Amino acid sequence: MAAALAFAQSGLMGGTDGIHQINSKTLGKYRFSLGTGGNVTIDPWALTRGGVFYDDGVEQHLQDFKISATGSFYIGFGLADNIDVAVALPINYDRSYADSYMEATGNIRPGDIDLFMKVSAPFLAEDNILGLAMQLHMMLPTGSKEIGLRPRHAWMLKDKGYTNPYTADEVVVGAHGIMTLDFTKRDVPLRFNLEGGFMYANLGSNTVVYSTGLNWFMTDWIIPFVEFSGEFRVEGDKYPIDVFEDPMTLTPGIRLHTPFGVDIAGGLDLSVRSMRNFGRSKSKEMRGAEDYTITYRDEKGYVKTYGYVPAATYAFTGLLTWYFGGAEKATERECPQGLPPQDTVAKTDTLFKVDTLVHVDTLVKVDTVEKTESFVKVLPMSDTDEDGVSDDLDKCPDSPKGITVDTTGCPRDFDVDGVPDYQDMCPNTLPNIGVDSTGCAKDEDRDGVADDNDKCPATGKGIPVDTTGCPMDTDKDGVPDYQDKCPNTLRGVKIDKKGCPVNKREDLERLKKGINFKSGSTVLTKPSFKTLDDIVKLLTKFPDVNLEIQGHTDNVGEDEYNMNLSQGRAQSAVDYLIRKGIPVERLRAKGFGPTKPIADNKKKAGRAKNRRVELVPFYNDEQ
Repeated sequence: MAAALAFAQSGLMGGTDGIHQINSKTLGKYRFSLGTGGNVTIDPWALTRGGVFYDDGVEQHLQDFKISATGSFYIGFGLADNIDVAVALPINYDRSYADSYMEATGNIRPGDIDLFMKVSAPFLAEDNILGLAMQLHMMLPTGSKEIGLRPRHAWMLKDKGYTNPYTADEVVVGAHGIMTLDFTKRDVPLRFNLEGGFMYANLGSNTVVYSTGLNWFMTDWIIPFVEFSGEFRVEGDKYPIDVFEDPMTLTPGIRLHTPFGVDIAGGLDLSVRSMRNFGRSKSKEMRGAEDYTITYRDEKGYVKTYGYVPAATYAFTGLLTWYFGGAEKATERECPQGLPPQDTVAKTDTLFKVDTLVHVDTLVKVDTVEKTESFVKVLPMSDTDEDGVSDDLDKCPDSPKGITVDTTGCPRDFDVDGVPDYQDMCPNTLPNIGVDSTGCAKDEDRDGVADDNDKCPATGKGIPVDTTGCPMDTDKDGVPDYQDKCPNTLRGVKIDKKGCPVNKREDLERLKKGINFKSGSTVLTKPSFKTLDDIVKLLTKFPDVNLEIQGHTDNVGEDEYNMNLSQGRAQSAVDYLIRKGIPVERLRAKGFGPTKPIADNKKKAGRAKNRRVELVPFYNDEQ
C-alpha cells in the first residue's frame, strides 16, 4: 500500500502504479513493502511567491537556485489478502540561507507521521477489470515547527495563529475512495486509477484530495504513466477559496518493475498554477499575494511573512520500493509438482496405464456399465540438471547448477538480449539495443555513450564527449574542447584555428586578467576600468550574451572572510557594468572563496594564481 508513497505535494498515495496515484490493489497476506521516495526542486519560486519574503519586515529575495525537497521512508504490511496497514515518516528541507554544510543538513526536519489502512472490495472476482477500495488516514503532529517556507499540505493553512510549513500541529484524519479499471485483464495494456477523499482538520483547513493516473504497460516491466493529483481547501476565512491557488500537479513519468521485487519510478512534477504563468512574469506571480500571506515565527524568533506557494513550480520526483514476504498459497503446499491428486469415475473397456504419468489400480464392473475407480499418483520425473524442469520438457538439459531458468529449462534472459541473466551485467537492457558479450549496450569507442545513441562512434580514447557521443564543445564555436585553447569564447566571435578570438579585446581569457582589486579590498584598481569598458563594448555588441563574474581567493585567512571577499569583488565588477548601462538581468556575481583552486595553495605562485576573476558566459536559451 505504501509502495508509491513518494510523499510529494498531495502526500496521499499508495499502490503499485506511478508515483502519486492510488490503485485498489493490496499487497496480499503477510507481504511487506519497504522503501523511500521524494521530490526536489531548485526554483526559489517553489518556496515563496516570486522568491520574495519579509524577515521582521525587511524585504528579502531568495537567490536564483534554492533547494526545496520533500521525501519519506515508509513500510506497508498485508494483514490479510484485502487489508493493508502502513506508516510513513516524511522529511522536509527548504534552504533559504545556510552558511555551512552542517547548518544546511541541520535544516532537514521531520513532517507529520502518516498512519493509514487500505481495504479492497472482497466481493469482486479476481478477473474483474473493476477494482474498489477504501483508504483511511491519521496524521500525527510530529513535524518540526518554526522552520521551512512552503506548507506541505493545504490543510496546514490556519485562519488564526501561525502556519507551520512542516506540520498541521494537530491530528488530521481522512477517508478516501479508490477505483481501478484494469484493462490488462482483457489483454489491453492500460490501467486507470481514480481516487478522491476528504481530510478533516480542526484548526487548519478541511481539504478535498484527489488523484488520477493512466498507466501504459509497454512491457511487463516498463510502464510509462501520466498523473493528475491535488488538494482543494473547502473552507477558510483568512485565505480565499480557489482551486487554482491550492496544490494541483501534473506528473508524467515511468515506473520499472524489476525481476528482483524492487520497483523504481521517476517523474517530473509540474504545477498547474505555474503553467498559467509560463513566461514567469514577476508581476503576474505577485498578483494577489497579499490575500495568501503566510506568517510564522522561526527558531531564532524572527517573524517571517511571504506569499503562499501551493506546490513546487517543477520538481524531480522518484521512489524506490522493495516487496518481500507473503503467505504461501494452499495450492502450492498441496501440489508442489503442479499435478494435483485426483479421484475420478470413468467408463472404460480395459485397464490402462500411462507411462511415467499415471496408472489405474482396479477395474470394477457394475451391471453393463464398466466403472473405473482410478487413483492417480504422481510418479517422479527425471531432472538431470536439477533445475526444476523435467527432462522431457527441458530444452536445455545441461544448464549449470544453481542458475535461474525459464519454463523451457533454459537459462533465463529477462531482457531478451541473447545473454542469459547469470552472465548478464546489464539485465534490464531496453529492447532492440545491441549488446556486447557482457549483456551491456555496445560502446565501441568506450566514451560512455552506447553505439545506438552515439553520433560519433569512433571518438578518440579519453576525449570528453557530450550526450550524443561527440567531442564536447562547450562554447559551440566548432572547435572541440580537447583542441580549444579558449573554451569559453562568446557566441558569434570570430575565432582562429585554436578556438581563440581573433580580436583579443573579445577574448575573455585575456580580459579576466585585467580585472584586479586593491589588496584585501573589494575596490577595483584604476587599470581595471579599461578592461571593464572593453567588456561593456563586448556585451553591447553581442546582446544575446549574459555574463557571470566569479570571484576566487587563496586559502589564507578564515573561509568566511574569503567567501565574503570573493562575493564582494565579483559584485563590484558587476555593479560597474550596470552603471555603464548593461541590464542587471544579463549579469551574475558569484563568490567561491577558496573552494575552487586551480593551483597549489602551499606555494606562493600557486596562491597568486588562485586569487583570480573568472568570466563565464551564459545564455537565456540554456537556462
